[in-house]
Amino acid sequence: MELLAPPVSRQKLSTRGIKIVVKAAFAVVFLVLGFDFSSSAFFKEYPLFGITYLAEVLISIVAGLFGFYTFPKLLMSIKYWLETLISKTVYNIVSDFWDQQSKKMAEVRRHKQKVLEDKQQKELENGVLIDTSVLIDGRILDIVKSGFLDNTLVVPKAVIKELQTVSDSKDKIKRQRGRNGLDVLHNIKKISKVTIYEAESKETEVDLKLVDLAKSNKLKLLTLDFNLMKVAKISNVKVLNINSLVESLKTVLLPGEQVEIEIIQKGKEKKQGIGYLEDGTMVVVEDCIDKVGTKVKATVVKVIQSKAGKMFFCSLVKDPTTQEN
Repeated sequence: MELLAPPVSRQKLSTRGIKIVVKAAFAVVFLVLGFDFSSSAFFKEYPLFGITYLAEVLISIVAGLFGFYTFPKLLMSIKYWLETLISKTVYNIVSDFWDQQSKKMAEVRRHKQKVLEDKQQKELENGVLIDTSVLIDGRILDIVKSGFLDNTLVVPKAVIKELQTVSDSKDKIKRQRGRNGLDVLHNIKKISKVTIYEAESKETEVDLKLVDLAKSNKLKLLTLDFNLMKVAKISNVKVLNINSLVESLKTVLLPGEQVEIEIIQKGKEKKQGIGYLEDGTMVVVEDCIDKVGTKVKATVVKVIQSKAGKMFFCSLVKDPTTQEN
């Protein structure tokens, strides 16, 4: 059984035919040129071996063969060389262009990064770092509203993440405290300058991140967390405590001064009555057990400072008319 040759596509046949026609055309051109050149330059007057046109015919055949076989290959080589040269030239031009553009883009990125870092560093100057406990406590909002604290408030993203975690707690009280902290932060941002900072630190715990951030950027740390305060002080970080601030702002009364106060309950000792100043300071007044629910005038006798705060011990200022009767 004869094997059938694979069919050749019309496009290949057409291409092959065109190549043969072109080669034939080159062969004819070189044949004519070879004959004309040999006839006019060398052998017109001195025929080879005395035979007229013998040399011209041989040279024409060689020229024709050169035109048919060698010249097309030579043209293809020249074409390939030109294409390679142009391709390399274009590639080098494009590569140089993109290298320059990449350098410019990298320089622009570095410049933008430096501007951003300088801006962020400027925002952090004289800033106060806020921790989770302060936001949950909420009194920071009233302090900011009063204008007492007008520094830039710096809140690390780790603190916000911790608040979100507490807000998603299954415990109802914790969940409420966490949401209150987020609300406080939202309200503070409306009335004060707040910077949300992405702290770059090797520390994994939030408290250690805060201390590291405060120390590296020379920030004050505002917290109500006792353990965090101790760690910060050991690390030579300046700590601000709202409780200490509140305590220092309480009313100052000296022995001998008089104060008007409402007695709201009985004291532990006999005949003592207890009242509170507007800032919550406890006042103990002697001989006021029958004055519950009324306002009295009292003289400060003694001031006691304890861990819980100040306590004033007073004696009742008696009404002169009552004394006369």
